[in-house]
Amino acid sequence: MFVCPKPTTHLHKFQQGNRMYVADLSQCLVLEIDDIVWEILDLCPSFSSEEIIERLGRKYDREFVIAALDSLATMEQQGLLFSNLENRSRALETETPRKLKILVLQRSPYAADITLAAGGVSVAHHNLIKSLEAYASLDVVGDRDERFNGSVQGIRFPVNDKSALLKLMGRNYDGVLLDSHLNDRALSLLHCINAPFVVPIHAARGHNSDCINTGLLWYAAMRPYDAFLVPTNSVRDLYARFVSDKDIFHTIPWGVDHNKFHPLDKQEARNEVAKMLHAPQIASSPVVGFFSRFQPEKGAGIYIEIAKRLPNTCFLMTAPTLNFYEHQQLPPNLICAPQQPREQLARLINAFDVYCFPSMVGEETFGLALLEAMACGIPPVVPHLDGLPEVVGDAGIVVPAQAYEDEIGSFAGTVSPKAMADAVNTLLTDEKARLALGQKARERALTFTWDKTAQNVIALFRRLKGIQQLENGYKRHFAISFAPYLNNRRRQIENRAILNNITLQKERPLMWDRYAQSIAEGLSLTLLRRHTRHEVEAVLHHLYGQERAEVILEKVFGFEEAVNR
Repeated sequence: MFVCPKPTTHLHKFQQGNRMYVADLSQCLVLEIDDIVWEILDLCPSFSSEEIIERLGRKYDREFVIAALDSLATMEQQGLLFSNLENRSRALETETPRKLKILVLQRSPYAADITLAAGGVSVAHHNLIKSLEAYASLDVVGDRDERFNGSVQGIRFPVNDKSALLKLMGRNYDGVLLDSHLNDRALSLLHCINAPFVVPIHAARGHNSDCINTGLLWYAAMRPYDAFLVPTNSVRDLYARFVSDKDIFHTIPWGVDHNKFHPLDKQEARNEVAKMLHAPQIASSPVVGFFSRFQPEKGAGIYIEIAKRLPNTCFLMTAPTLNFYEHQQLPPNLICAPQQPREQLARLINAFDVYCFPSMVGEETFGLALLEAMACGIPPVVPHLDGLPEVVGDAGIVVPAQAYEDEIGSFAGTVSPKAMADAVNTLLTDEKARLALGQKARERALTFTWDKTAQNVIALFRRLKGIQQLENGYKRHFAISFAPYLNNRRRQIENRAILNNITLQKERPLMWDRYAQSIAEGLSLTLLRRHTRHEVEAVLHHLYGQERAEVILEKVFGFEEAVNR
């Protein structure tokens, strides 16, 4: 089969009447091609052969797409179209690919040092930016213009400053990366900056549905070459209940810094932590750890209940503050450590025998603290909620939990403290199983790296750039009229949308002069002239309900793609 991606800069496609041709400018050669090969040549610089089959297989029979790829492979073997690319490809392999120029839109200034950062979202965003430095030139919005290093530059951008916006628009970015989809102030820039937007979703739900509603607002405004970046499939699955376009969600897991988070000598770590906290029991008792915000929705109350059920076990936690638990009587086997600098956090984690994270908040799209504990070789016990099971895999114990259809307060579900305590106790009483699971957790964590995340994000931007180039081509718009219409078969007047087969170029791309369509189809085609596909989707859902809207969307989008290829 024809292997993609491949460059096509030496090829020129053109049409004469209904016939399609491709010219190989490097060989002064012209060949006639069919419509499938025409579309493959559009896609092959940015997509693999498998991805091309997947995309075009929605429009054509998959066997026809595969046959078209095979025909291109035959041409290549015969010295046609792509035969001169071998030496060129070898030369390109020795060259360093051009770095992408990416604008980073974030709500707080860029911080070169996050030693004291506690929130998983800020830590994840920072590590992603640091990892992207090797592959892209980054302009990070901040309070002032400043150069951080050779790849990262801070740029001042007051939101209401029109001159600053015009300056930003003139920088010709290859892509725009947000810190979070909750940064809805950046929505106004979506149609100002002509570059793909990649919008991470760190909090899938929560905050009285504000997280979902902000995500849906972004979804409606997004163009075909914009995307959501999600760390686990759980986010995509959640939004699939509300939207039709699932392909806009791209799953790229976060990573972990293995230089900071790795196994240490457990007894030495326990002795150091015991001395630091003046708690000698840490050095001689089983230790169950917790580090996160100590709030009810993060599982603080459940963690306390587990400590009460296992009184002979030391429960060691670290958090920025105890919040209202500071005014409650905590069990004597619960030890509270002050917040640890990230450089020292691995020492505390290595004192754990088990990491227990009973979070019930609707923001656990991934669980960065969970992965950091696994990287230290600590087996985790977590509830089956949102993205946590996808991170743990088979390298921990996932306790059954009840996910709520609607939140209560900031709780997205509930888990039994008894079930969590039993799972923790199972590991504490079986040293062999606990050590084996800890080793498996470490091995699994080694597959999550920030460099891999950065490479996948860069690949996503390049893919979206390819889609943008296709979308920026000529789009044919048909004139739509809404009028009473005589149905000859039924002998009655109906209200119909009339698709007029004319364009500004006086072409006649379809067979007849006009076609009667349903009102829904005509409305969709009319709205698509000025609104995004996702906005049209919202209108149809409102008017016709989700099930019928899906059918209408499939027909209309398929027609639009076929006419405007």
